[in-house]
Amino acid sequence: MQKLFFTLTKSVFIMMSLITLATYSSLANASLSTKAATPNQILNQQVTVKNKVLAKDTSNHHTVSNANKVLSTYRQWAGTRYRLGGTTKAGIDCSAFVRTTMSNAFNIHLPRSTAEQRHAGKSISKSDLKPGDLVFFRKNNHVGVYIGGGKFVHASSSRGVITSSLSEKYWAKTYTQSRRVL
Repeated sequence: MQKLFFTLTKSVFIMMSLITLATYSSLANASLSTKAATPNQILNQQVTVKNKVLAKDTSNHHTVSNANKVLSTYRQWAGTRYRLGGTTKAGIDCSAFVRTTMSNAFNIHLPRSTAEQRHAGKSISKSDLKPGDLVFFRKNNHVGVYIGGGKFVHASSSRGVITSSLSEKYWAKTYTQSRRVL
């Protein structure tokens, strides 16, 4: 019995070693040259790879950058209570929060009220949302700033400055429009 167990264990070990070796050898990028690469060759290869990555998705960089700019302002205001007409840390309403966020994050100056903000920029479809876009709800009576991943930041009348998801039942049901001001 012990001999059978030892034989099976040895077989499994050998198989796992071969699989591991095959995996690593396929990942290796060995040179067939007998000469070592010069520092310039290594640097040029690194620059080429970096440029390919950057060229591949520069829009993603802007997307992440815009989301981070919005989140930076959000973090300063997170938890601030809602106050209709409020514009300070003592209490802020949704349109003032959006106005402050867009001003701090992008140096874009929006009108003070949701009624005016609903006409700012250009209308876009929900499927085209990018971080920094405005999202409107309740027949344009509530506004937030999209941060990506189906989420937005806003000043909720019941919970203050928070992050919410567009897929939450209430927000999905009351969604009105999206606008791009960037």
